[in-house]
Amino acid sequence: MLKHIDLSSVRYVNKQQRLRNAAEGFMGGLVANGFRGPWRWSNLDWELPFYRVWRDWPPPRRDPKSFPRFELGGHATSSEAREMLWQLKRTSPFHCFRNEPLPLEPFGLTPVEYLEIWAKGATSDEWIALAANFLREVNDK
Repeated sequence: MLKHIDLSSVRYVNKQQRLRNAAEGFMGGLVANGFRGPWRWSNLDWELPFYRVWRDWPPPRRDPKSFPRFELGGHATSSEAREMLWQLKRTSPFHCFRNEPLPLEPFGLTPVEYLEIWAKGATSDEWIALAANFLREVNDK
């Protein structure tokens, strides 16, 4: 099972923890929006739409230690969006996102319950809105 890290109580959150948090929130939001997968987009197809919705998304209370900074050609203080998906390890209910449908009940929870417990820095509604905007962007192509 995914190790739960309460980012609000941690003084320093490393880049991988921020990326994992974003990945769990994003994937949970996709499931809440009815996306079942598997992931059907190449990096070229999904990254630019993701950058657009991420840039326009920030929740009002966005805590910088909960979220990675995404930029094309990421560097030491930023990441490319694909790095976020690399953080979906075997301990995540979404780790097989490229080959299998996403779980309807991650860890036996509804997608909203999952987001409330496992994705920090934004409300479940905010994560769901991010994913909905992403799905609109990639489906409009």
